[in-house]
Formats: sequence, C-alpha cells, structure tokens
Amino acid sequence: MNSKQKNISSELSGWQKFLLAFPQMPSNLSNVLIHNAFLKYYTDIIGLDPKFVGLLYMIFGVWNAINDPVIGVWLDRHKYNEKRGKYIHIMRLCAPVTLFASFAMIYAQPSWNQWVIFAFLLILLFIYDTTATTYNIAYSNYKLIAAKTNKERVDVAVIITYIANIGGFFGTLIPTLLLVGDSDKTLTTALLSAVLALNSILYIVALKPLKDSKEMYLNENQQIMERKGIFGDIFSNVRDALKSKAFVAFLIMQILAGGPSGFYFTPFLYMSDYVLKLQGIQATLMDVVMGISLFAVAPFLGMFIKRLGLKKAMITAAFPSALGFLLIAFVNNYLQAIFAYIIMYIFAQAISITYGPMLGAIIDDDEQRTGIRKAGMFNGLNALLTIPVSGIQASLFMGIISYYGFQAGSNIQSNRALLGIKMGAGVLPFVLVLLGIIPMIFSPINKQKELELSEFSKNRQTDCTDQDEEGKLSQ
Repeated sequence: MNSKQKNISSELSGWQKFLLAFPQMPSNLSNVLIHNAFLKYYTDIIGLDPKFVGLLYMIFGVWNAINDPVIGVWLDRHKYNEKRGKYIHIMRLCAPVTLFASFAMIYAQPSWNQWVIFAFLLILLFIYDTTATTYNIAYSNYKLIAAKTNKERVDVAVIITYIANIGGFFGTLIPTLLLVGDSDKTLTTALLSAVLALNSILYIVALKPLKDSKEMYLNENQQIMERKGIFGDIFSNVRDALKSKAFVAFLIMQILAGGPSGFYFTPFLYMSDYVLKLQGIQATLMDVVMGISLFAVAPFLGMFIKRLGLKKAMITAAFPSALGFLLIAFVNNYLQAIFAYIIMYIFAQAISITYGPMLGAIIDDDEQRTGIRKAGMFNGLNALLTIPVSGIQASLFMGIISYYGFQAGSNIQSNRALLGIKMGAGVLPFVLVLLGIIPMIFSPINKQKELELSEFSKNRQTDCTDQDEEGKLSQ
C-alpha cells in the first residue's frame, strides 16, 4: 500500500475533524439570521404583515422544490479539476453571493408599500437560497468523502453541534437583545450588519484550510463519464431514491419532526416578548443557558448515539424533545420556560446529530446496491426538505398566530393572540415530533447495517486507488 492509499484509509485526527466541521459555523449563522431573526425583524420593525410572510414562504418552498435536486445532480456530474478542485472551490464561489443577499435584506424600509417589501425580500431570498443550498450540498458531499465511517461522521456531527451553536448564538444574540421589548431600527440594522461582517470573516477562516485531492474523487470521476443528460439523471435518480425505504422514512421524519426543531427560535422570540414579557437581556440569558446546557452534554449525546445506533437513538430522543415542546405551551414564568426549552433543545439537537450520519449511511447503501454514488442528488432532496420544511413551519406558525388575532407592530396582544403563540410554539411541534417517530420505526438502517456500510465506505476509495494505479501500470 503506497502513501496515498494510507492517507485515504487512515482515520481523521481530532484537528482534521474540527476543520471539517468548522464550515458549518458561518452557514448556520446565515441560516439563523435569515430564516428566524429576519422574520421578526420584518414583522416588528419593517412592518410586514404576517400573512405576507406566510405567502412568501409558500412560494419559496416551490422554488426549493425546483432548484435543490437540480443543484444536487449538477454537483454529482461536476468533475474534479486539477487546478480548482471540486466541492471546496464551489463553496468559495457561493459564500460571497450568500453574504451579499443577506446584507441587502437588512435595508428594507418601513415606508415602502407592503407588496414592494414582499417582492424585495422574495427576490433576495431566491438569490440567498440558491447559493446557500449549493454551498450546503457541496459541503455535505465533501464531509461524506472526507469522513468515511459512521464513527467519524458521528464525531464530526458532535463537533458541528458546538460549532453550529456558537454560530447560531451570534445570530440569535442581536434578535434576543433588540427584537424583544422596545426595538430601535437604526441600532438593530447597525448590529445586524456587524454580525454579517463577522460572518464574512468566518467564511474565510472556515474555507481557507480545506483541501480537495484527486484521490478523493477517482471513483466519482469514473462514474460521471458513464452518465447521460442531467435532466434524465434527475428524474431517474429521484425515482430510484424514492424506492429506498430508508430514504423515504428519513424524509418523512424530517418533514414532520425536522421543522419544529429547526424553527424553534422565531416562536421563542414571540413567547419571550408577548407571553412571558421578558426584557431583551432575559431572553438572551435563556438562549445562552440553553446553549451551555447542550455544550455540557454533547459528548454524552455522541456516545449515546454510537451505542444505540442512529435509528434507535433518533427514536429515543424524540420522546423527551416532544415533551419539552409541550411544556412550552404551559409555562407561566421565566424559570419554567428555561426548564422547558432546555429539555426541548438538548433532545432536538440529539436528533439533529444523527441526521448527517444517517443520510451518509443511506447514500452508501444506495451506492452499494446500484454501483453509482449519488451524494449530490440525495443531499439535494434532503435540502429540499430542510430549508423548505422550516419555511412550511414558519407559514404554519404565522398562520396560527394570524388566525388567533395577532396584530403586527402592536406591543399589546389579546389573550386569544397569546394562546395562538402558545399553540404555534408548543402544541403543534409536540404533535409533529411524535408523528415523526412512526416512519423511522420502518427504516432498515439498523446498527448492524451501519457497521456494514462503514466498512464499505472505508474501502471504496482504497479499492478505486488500486484500480487507478493498475490502469497506469498497464498503459
């Protein structure tokens, strides 16, 4: 075995796992700002009616249904380039455009017509989502070829839990301080701009040390040469993917349970502001306590997941996560709210840690069965049901509070409107998370299957390198 083969087959060091996880920080910061904080910014400071936000996310979901699988298949067919590489190069191209769209969203004006604000936000969301989706799918694909075994992927996912929540903290710090209680547009705009400037630095720091190597893509390049038209690939691959019981179960789980877990923060702001009547510093402190609690238990969550296996760990964690959501609907004071949110958040994050490794196992299983690796297509479909699912959850939450009589821009809400916030923040997520357990019961990816797929993934690059070396010798 030569040095290249040893490099491929060796396990990642702790530092390599950290570098592999770090690009999630700027991505998560962008996502928290756009899909959570900006909603309250637009309803409370810009004055956009919640019904326009719901309509916006319905259209936005259709756009995701079109672009995510196309981007995923395009990335699968995009060959490694000796000078530019592949996934890292694409991520470096996408980051500046994502940041431009994020900066531009801040500068909508309350004096504009409602439809003008709606169109302004919708266009920028289209730009943001296209580049952010491309970045995230490329990053997900890169993680799966850099971290080859289930053990490595869970370790990276645990590190991402720390990385993503630190990034998310910067995204939630400004909203909790400035969008709970009295809000000042000038100060909020200035500080949101400062957070996005920090985000720009984080993208540079995260992407600079990552490297593509030819050996990582030998198997993919051979498969690409055998493929035909991109749209034929899209339809045939999506059709084949939807025949996978493991993938369908995973998608339904995300549709039902992923939305509430990914979209808890905007309801958290409404609960803090209108139901609990907290000051900004109190809401920030509650958010910090949630993060610290997660940081304290995250290593144990990783051990818990590796011990039980992905499927069993996901199902087990869903029950206390659902209970935490239900408790939110019944909190009456600050301490009760902290307790309920900690329970919900820790176990929702336990479920989240399993997502990346589970999708990696599904991709490896499909490649083992079909002989073709379709990581981009699978990650594209997954993106179709992550960002859009949060959008659907946003539409549901906004629809519920609108139905119960929430008045945008008003500091005083009726008792019926407060009930609507509790229903949207607690009861609806409770039901959806419990329903999400059902499809995972039927997933065929159990712990024994995970171990088998880890060996397959670990060996695939080494085998392909052997074939490449043999080909060179025979020429």
